[in-house]
Amino acid sequence: MALNVTYPASAGVPPDAQFQLEKGNANARVTGVHDSLLQECERDIIWYRDYFFGKPHANFLARTTPRGPMAVSIVQDGDNYKGIVRTTEGSERLTIPRDSVVIAWWRKMLGMAPTPQNVMRALSPNIPVELLKQGRDPGLPNELLAMEERQVIRSYKFGLGYLRHGQTTEEHMFSNTEDDMSVEFKEFLNFLGEKIALKGWKGYRAGLDVQNDQTGKHSVYTKWQGYEIMFHVSAYLPHTANDKQQLEKKRHIGNDIVVLVFQDGDAQFQLPTLTSRQNHVVIAVRPEGDKYVIASCYKNGVPHFHPEIPDPPHFSRDAVGRDFLLHKLVNAERASYKSPSFAPKISRTRNVLLLDVAERFSGS
Repeated sequence: MALNVTYPASAGVPPDAQFQLEKGNANARVTGVHDSLLQECERDIIWYRDYFFGKPHANFLARTTPRGPMAVSIVQDGDNYKGIVRTTEGSERLTIPRDSVVIAWWRKMLGMAPTPQNVMRALSPNIPVELLKQGRDPGLPNELLAMEERQVIRSYKFGLGYLRHGQTTEEHMFSNTEDDMSVEFKEFLNFLGEKIALKGWKGYRAGLDVQNDQTGKHSVYTKWQGYEIMFHVSAYLPHTANDKQQLEKKRHIGNDIVVLVFQDGDAQFQLPTLTSRQNHVVIAVRPEGDKYVIASCYKNGVPHFHPEIPDPPHFSRDAVGRDFLLHKLVNAERASYKSPSFAPKISRTRNVLLLDVAERFSGS
């Protein structure tokens, strides 16, 4: 185990700010990318495109409900009805058999379909049918898709700390410079991505200066599975002599939700020495033969996320191992968004987007 998550009682760190170690799973396997990489909003987009968009369906909107602004879409799909219920907390994708929907006797006699209201009641008792109005504007389906697209995260920034043999603290991690980097760490940087010159860089910059080298001359970047990833490499960030805290490095890595730590040796990184409240997941990697050993810990309140760490916790130094690690990092950040620190902010953003659509289209 390369991470120590034990907090001394004298530190006075509240439980919700403490980390817990992820346990390895003997049944887990290191594989390439699988469907857990899809964000929930991406799944919603696929669901709506596959079953609703471009087909006869109905969209209903409400500015105000007990669950906040809401958008509901329903469609008949063969012998089923499908629905998607969008609220500030996320979306529910629902499917029910067609014969489970109540139809008035006279509608049956006339060969008519059930009312949309009865379909929604059958889909979920949590849909406030009486508060919803049908939006008939032909531009509404495109707007609902655009709303979900705005929530898809296409770029990620991760902190990347470096610990030499025997180093165990955040202070040690920030004390190292490019001159201190071992061959193994340089190989790991190449494993992760491409070393880029920041000056004149045109891609995703993750808050780094790309004009005057004020945040260092180089960084590590990759484009993976359609996402841009930039690493804030502690050894590349500006180093200030006689500054034990290295505030310039902490300004970037201290604001990263996920921090990756490379360790030359097997000394335990002391998690209680991390001072930033923004860091929610720490993943440690160290070389061992032709493989890497991994350990992961996350703050209380961050839900479990895939891919799981195998037991023994090794992954290979090849394309499959790289996919596994990058997948772990990306999903670590997404899981953190569901923690008490971030979930209310995500909900407020979604509230604004839903309310905007409801106000513009519910009267149409």
